[in-house]
Amino acid sequence: MRGSDKRFPFFRGKLQIVQPKKHRVSVDLVLFLSRIKGIKKNSKVADLGAGFGFLSLVVAKKWGCEVHAIERDGDMLKLLRENVKINALGERIKIVEGDVREVEKLYSRGVFDAVISNPPFYPREYGKEDGGFHFEGDTTLEDFIRAGSYLLRDGGYMNLLVPSFRLFELMGYLSKYNLPPRFLSVIYPNLRKDGKLCVVSSIRNVPGPLRLEPPLVVNRDDGGYTEEVEALLEGFL
Repeated sequence: MRGSDKRFPFFRGKLQIVQPKKHRVSVDLVLFLSRIKGIKKNSKVADLGAGFGFLSLVVAKKWGCEVHAIERDGDMLKLLRENVKINALGERIKIVEGDVREVEKLYSRGVFDAVISNPPFYPREYGKEDGGFHFEGDTTLEDFIRAGSYLLRDGGYMNLLVPSFRLFELMGYLSKYNLPPRFLSVIYPNLRKDGKLCVVSSIRNVPGPLRLEPPLVVNRDDGGYTEEVEALLEGFL
């Protein structure tokens, strides 16, 4: 996959992104970022499967924290390095070439305060063996959960964007790896359709009640963005 030299502005030009044609930034990622938990200026954050770096870039720029962008795909790493350079975030973002399944080779246990991740949405049986970045290849949803649990300190936050049809599966993995879910938001395409995506935030080894947050609705009935989405696109950064 080859990227384009064209830079796409986000948040009224505060961020510039070079992105591949087959894997664009979606508004869902902005909504995800608006609901993540447990990040402060002095936080150490891991982005699992960072891709071309959108999540890492926004988190580093908004909170001014240290972000480790973990990615193994060569083409994505090239774009990731370019995007970090374009946005002058080299002092905050550490690019780490590595496999989510082998985080033990990269870090000691429990060295991060927060983890963010947008894992592939669809299980491998839903598509071809190489179904693109939205389909699992050799790395599964469980691999991302296991890696996040290993990297987080007790009390650290795991933030995930997952499709709603995998929510039950996800809850099983979170329980298995000591990541009790504490916050849940559902993203709706509009008020007439079922929720499609979920933002789930867990706190490692800190059980407690699960808070169901207000819904996130992308579009009005006329197809335009809702006021909440417009405000996020304009002013989140």
